[in-house]
Amino acid sequence: MSSSFGTISHTADLKFWVEADSLEELFASAALALASLMYQGPREAEMQWLSFSTDGIDLADLLVLLLSEVVYQADAEGLLIAAARVSSLSQNYLDAKLGVIALDPALHTLGEPVKAVTYHEASVAKTEAGWRAEVVLDV
Repeated sequence: MSSSFGTISHTADLKFWVEADSLEELFASAALALASLMYQGPREAEMQWLSFSTDGIDLADLLVLLLSEVVYQADAEGLLIAAARVSSLSQNYLDAKLGVIALDPALHTLGEPVKAVTYHEASVAKTEAGWRAEVVLDV
């Protein structure tokens, strides 16, 4: 698997990007990247798999919806995304499995305090090297 991610300074928010060879890898890597930005610490723990599927108007919409689920799982359920698999992805539909572990304050420290994933400047685009996504986070 060949993917990478980073951050871009953005007024009052945090914009992050992800690059990957395939579209499915891009979405899975984006979920893991966001979880890594939100919490630091080990990911080795008993994991359960949650199903996540959604319809959307385009790829950027689907990505925002997936990343919003990452934030929801951490904030509302106390679960940290430790793995992600995309089983089906089209322009208007996403089906994925999210591997989650319990957030443990003794092991996991808060990174970026993400309040929400925004649609502002959200993009998913094909590049010469593969795929790139950019998303602005409300922190």
